[in-house]
Amino acid sequence: MQHFTAQNSSQNNSDTVACRSARRPMAAIPRLLTTTGLLFSLAVVTSGCTGGSQPSASTPAPTGAEAPPAEDAQPAATAAAPAKPRERNEVWTDEKGQKWFGNVPMDAFFDQPYEVASNATAIGGPNGAAPAAAMGEQTTAQQPAEAVAATTPATEPATPAQPSPDTPAAAGADSWDQLLPLADLDEEIKSIRNFLQETVSSVGNYNSSMMMIPPKVATLAALAEVARQRQESVSWKEDAAWVRDLAKKMNESPLQRGPKDQKRLQELFEGVSDIFNRSKPAGLEEPPAEDSFAESAELRSLMKRMEEAEKTLKTEIGSADALASKKTMAQHEAAILAVLAKIATDKGYGYDDDEFRGYGNAVVEAAQAIRTSTEGGDFSGFEAAMSKVATSCQNCHSKYKND
Repeated sequence: MQHFTAQNSSQNNSDTVACRSARRPMAAIPRLLTTTGLLFSLAVVTSGCTGGSQPSASTPAPTGAEAPPAEDAQPAATAAAPAKPRERNEVWTDEKGQKWFGNVPMDAFFDQPYEVASNATAIGGPNGAAPAAAMGEQTTAQQPAEAVAATTPATEPATPAQPSPDTPAAAGADSWDQLLPLADLDEEIKSIRNFLQETVSSVGNYNSSMMMIPPKVATLAALAEVARQRQESVSWKEDAAWVRDLAKKMNESPLQRGPKDQKRLQELFEGVSDIFNRSKPAGLEEPPAEDSFAESAELRSLMKRMEEAEKTLKTEIGSADALASKKTMAQHEAAILAVLAKIATDKGYGYDDDEFRGYGNAVVEAAQAIRTSTEGGDFSGFEAAMSKVATSCQNCHSKYKND
C-alpha cells in the first residue's frame, strides 16, 4: 500500500512539472514583445529626425591628452603664468617653485649671456618640448614675449670658429690662452701701467725707481706680443704691435739718471696709455708686422720678473691657511711664471738646445701645478711644485747664466 502511494505521488509530481514547463513559453511571449518594442522606441528617439550616425551637437569634444596637438603650436613656457596680475618689478615664487619677475619667468634671464649666445644646444631635451595644447599650459599668444623668446629653440646650430693654423690651439696645455688667462693678463698690464704712471711722472720718482723699470717694461713688451698671438681676443689686440714696439723703445738703451731719460720714457708711456684707452696717437711709426720675443724683450729682464714671482710665492705662501687666503695672488704669480718661462725658450734668445728647453718646460709644468694645487687647496702639492721650480732654475743658471 505504501509502495502504491509513493508511486502515485511521484506520478503526480511529474505531471505538475510537465504542466509548468508547457505554460512557460506562452507566458514569455508577451514579455518578449514588450522588450522588443521598448528597444525599437529607444532607437527611434536616439537617432532623431535625420536617422544618420552623426554625433549630437551636445557630444563633448575630446579634452586633455585626447585633443590632437595643433600643427603650429609653439613650445610651452617653462611654467604657467600667474592667474592674478603681479607688479611689474615684483619678484615672487609660484606654487611649483618657479621664480618670476613680474610676469616673466626668471629662467628667461641668462647668468652668462655670451656663453649662452654661443651655445647651439637645442632647448627642450632630446625629444623636444611637448605642444602647449597637450601639456595644458599657455599657448604662445598667452605667454609673455620674454618667456616665448626664452623657450624658442635656435633654428640652426652655430658654427664654431676655427683657429688659424699659425696660432696656438686653444685646447693646448701650453697655449697662451691656457698659460695666461685673460684676467691675469689684464691684471699684470694694469699693474705695470700703474707703476710706470707714477715712476715717470717726475724726475725724483724716476731716479728712485730707475732700476725697477727694465723688468716691468720688458714684461709689458712680451705680454703685448702674447696678446697679439692669443686666440681669445683682448680689446686692444689690433694695436698690440704698437704697445710692443713702444715698450721695446723704452728699453732700447741703458737708462741714465736725470730728466733726459725720464722725459723720453714719459712720452713713450703716454703713447702706450693712449692705446690702452682706445685712442691711439696719430703719427706713430708703423711697427714690424712680426717681431720675435727676443727682439722685443731682453731675456735677463724677463728672468728678473720670474725671480720676483718665485720669491713672492715662497715668502707669501708658507702654510695651508695662507694658500687659501691668498689664492688669487698665488694663481696670478704662477701664471706669469709659466708664460715667461715659455717665452724664455724662444729660439731667438740663442739657446736652441734640448737641455735648455727642458729646464724651461719644467718650470712651465711646475707653475701650472702651482695653479692646480692652489685651486684645490693642496698645500703639499704647492710645496712640491715650488721645489721643482727652484731646482729647475738653479740647474739652468748653473750652466747657462754666464753664457
